[in-house]
Amino acid sequence: MVKTRDGNKVDYIKLENNMKYKNIKLFVWLALFSGFSATQAQTKIANPSDSLPGLTKNPITNLVDHGVRTEQSWRNTGAVFTITGEELARTNSGNLLNTLQGRIPGLTVTTGSGEPGYDNPTLYLRGQSSWNIAGNAIAIYLDGFQVDMNALAALSPVEIESITLLKDAAALSIYGFEGGAGVLSVRTKEGTVTGKTKIEVNARYGNLTPIAMPKVLDAYGYVNAYNKALQNDGLPVKYYNPELYKANDDPFHPNVNWYDKVLNNNSANQDYNISFRGGNSKAKFFVLGGYTDFKGAYKDADLIDQDFGTNAKYKRINLRTNVNLQLNKNLSVKATVSAITEDRSTPSGFTAASLFSNLLRIPAAAFAVKNLDGTWGNNSVYNFNPVQLLRQNGVYNSHTRNLQTNLSFDEKLDAFVKGLSFNGGISFSNVYTGVYEKRFAVPAFEITKDAYDNPVMDASGNTVYKVSGAVSQSINDGGNAHWNRNSFQVGFNYDRTFGKNTFTGVVQGNRSNYSHDGQTYAVVEQGVRGAVTYDYSKTYVADLSFSYAGSGDFQSGHRYGLFPAVGLGWIASNEAFLKDNKVINFLKLRASYGTTASTNEDFRFLYERWGISSGNVILGTTDVTYGGRSEGAYPNSNFTWEAKQTANIGVELNLFEKLNATIDVFTEKRTGILEVPVGIPSYTGFDLQSTNTGEAVNKGFEIALQYREKIKTNFEYYGGASLSYVRNKITQRAEDAQPYNYLYQQGYKIGQMRGLETAGFYQVADFDASGNLVSGVVKSSYGQVRPGDLKYIDQNGDGIINNYDKVPMKFAKLPEITVGFNLGFKYGGFDFDAFLQGVMNRTVSLLDDAFDYTHPLANNNNITVFSTNPWTSETATTATSPRLSTLVNNNNNQQADFWLRNGNFFKIRSVEIGYTLPSKGSLKKIDALRIFVSGNNLVSTKIEGLEPERLSMGYPLMKTVTVGVKAKF
Repeated sequence: MVKTRDGNKVDYIKLENNMKYKNIKLFVWLALFSGFSATQAQTKIANPSDSLPGLTKNPITNLVDHGVRTEQSWRNTGAVFTITGEELARTNSGNLLNTLQGRIPGLTVTTGSGEPGYDNPTLYLRGQSSWNIAGNAIAIYLDGFQVDMNALAALSPVEIESITLLKDAAALSIYGFEGGAGVLSVRTKEGTVTGKTKIEVNARYGNLTPIAMPKVLDAYGYVNAYNKALQNDGLPVKYYNPELYKANDDPFHPNVNWYDKVLNNNSANQDYNISFRGGNSKAKFFVLGGYTDFKGAYKDADLIDQDFGTNAKYKRINLRTNVNLQLNKNLSVKATVSAITEDRSTPSGFTAASLFSNLLRIPAAAFAVKNLDGTWGNNSVYNFNPVQLLRQNGVYNSHTRNLQTNLSFDEKLDAFVKGLSFNGGISFSNVYTGVYEKRFAVPAFEITKDAYDNPVMDASGNTVYKVSGAVSQSINDGGNAHWNRNSFQVGFNYDRTFGKNTFTGVVQGNRSNYSHDGQTYAVVEQGVRGAVTYDYSKTYVADLSFSYAGSGDFQSGHRYGLFPAVGLGWIASNEAFLKDNKVINFLKLRASYGTTASTNEDFRFLYERWGISSGNVILGTTDVTYGGRSEGAYPNSNFTWEAKQTANIGVELNLFEKLNATIDVFTEKRTGILEVPVGIPSYTGFDLQSTNTGEAVNKGFEIALQYREKIKTNFEYYGGASLSYVRNKITQRAEDAQPYNYLYQQGYKIGQMRGLETAGFYQVADFDASGNLVSGVVKSSYGQVRPGDLKYIDQNGDGIINNYDKVPMKFAKLPEITVGFNLGFKYGGFDFDAFLQGVMNRTVSLLDDAFDYTHPLANNNNITVFSTNPWTSETATTATSPRLSTLVNNNNNQQADFWLRNGNFFKIRSVEIGYTLPSKGSLKKIDALRIFVSGNNLVSTKIEGLEPERLSMGYPLMKTVTVGVKAKF
């Protein structure tokens, strides 16, 4: 294909061939380099001689997963944190990512929608270090190969062995362009050497209830508020007899609770799986099959036709096979096949966001669900009958198939060099989504009313209706979206001890190709990565890691970068002065420094100048229209990646063989953040591509504590706590010149709230008899103000309120502090576990996130409990919201501290109590049979009575009560 670059034609295929040529050179270099490189052994089972006293006896914590390599935990110099699949299984969620909330220090999980199948959250490592959101996208590695986030979201916790978050440069520099935003490495379960095949069956059923829903006024409250607003606007009232709206069954004066008509208070989910695990010294296997079914909360969506039902639904089938084969004493092979199908159903013609927006906006007095003659009610102002559309508008089906196949090998080369092995692997990850939509429509009828709010009748005494819509139907069979990611890697490992000196390491060449619908050119990345770890007497550790990575997104000659890191560790507990200490069982100090980087698919090929579509031209005597083309933005010849330098200091401690503590303190500096240049006058007629001129710093700390004790033989209890704190600051950003320093974003937090500082409401005394502001009272540039409108502080003293008076305020929406508390016990056959999460230093804006909830009546909006105490002359000193008005008031729609709320919240994320039945009588043939009851999000603080994470907007977040059983054979 041909593109325009500075007016010259360039063949992209030639560029890709250049990348392939680079690839050949890289692998030649790899072969030469491997002859003298110490490499990292990726053994799966910790050598007992490497185990240190005081470490948690869970084998996962004895061997740290670094995604593309592994390391003994005592030798690890990077900042990492691991959680098991068993812990994640305590949260009943259709999306694995949502089970991570609050459980990993340094990982912030911001909640997505509560809609089944459309509930992907957003993940952040150590807060936000770039204002380009895609620049903060954490890379996901599944069994050593990168995958899309959706591939992880669809996994079952039962197939997960561990999830590890890699946080600092010592752990991330080896990943090249994927390391800049952090890596989440996931390991699925593998076979084990057992005397017999282990079979495990899990089943659970959950009941879901909305955490909180917006509260709107009934019809009587609405019409009275609307009449009052009209009077405030100097207009005649609309509803002459509000008392008529107290009835519940009068279609002429309706009083409809739309939330009650559309939503059930309960919905359900169920999850079942069976797995087989076993093997011997020659072959090991793990096989899993699972089924998940979530039903939405829409009421009577299946009433007309059970088969046609339009309720929100999400069904998933998980199939996984992991096989490890020892073909001979030197060669081992691992094969992984994961297949997932997902089926999503939603009502056709509108999204859940649109539905819930209308549920909030449509007043109870707007129209009846059905008219007296049984036809669907409607209103030309709103033209959205939620009940009608849910039951009869059709269904939108989405089918997704996710297939990942990995094949890897490891060949020991001890015959040539003791401790050396040759290994490699290939991964094919493919996602396909198809859509099938059946759409129907039937007419709705609006009751015609006169100027006095009475129904209009014809000569025969029949109600006069206005018809909206007509009978129609259609079918859409399409979609066919594809995502493909292919990865290849090959290299050498080394692991050898010489007396008190041990060398381990890895060097590896890698290449990946990623493409998806909507993308013109695949993302191609390749490079060499490696690490060398040295320890002396298991006391002093040095780790050197690097990645030499290249991307086809950048200009030839500028595609590759070197990203090195160094990590140092001191096992102080192995020193003579602490060895065999009865209090301090393990003490390690570690430090790291290095560079990572990230690319951003939103910014590609910025070194080129493209021809773009632009307007039309009309030529000839017949006025023929031709599509226009114009030159795109001027290229950025220095276009490159965003880089991040990270320093981290950590302490790992075990006391009394009961208390484990990990503390990390870090500082990061991100440079080369892409941003649009400023200062170019519009009259020049040209634009520039984004440039790498932005910079930001990020600092914070993380603490994780865990205490576990066993009393005698039948009682064990544990408790844990975690705390993470992070604060960023913009140190350089391209901004237009401002007259006051506080107007710049530079020097403040990324995403920090900004707005006007309120000084209460304008009062009657602020106006003269003509309705004009008296001398000395600050004026607003946002439109005519009246008593009861928000009044602001004039920050610059120029006598008028405008954007120059908007100042930085409080925090950003992304929290700076996250805390977690975990406690539990085991006694006899009983077990109990609870997990609490809290976030602090978070600010939310009702103006941004709950506009319709807080801005009544104007633009035909509804009115909620937020506005039940508006300003009037009688409530001038006690009012909690501005005066009511049916007219848009831009003055009251400005971002201001009046709309900002403390976004802190605390939730009991999970509580679970279980009982394992004794193996007696008929249960002797069962290894273990456990029944349990669990709850998720059962208790939550509120913000203005709303659910705190999404402010109850859109499809609601749910609290869940689940009953389940686990059987092992």
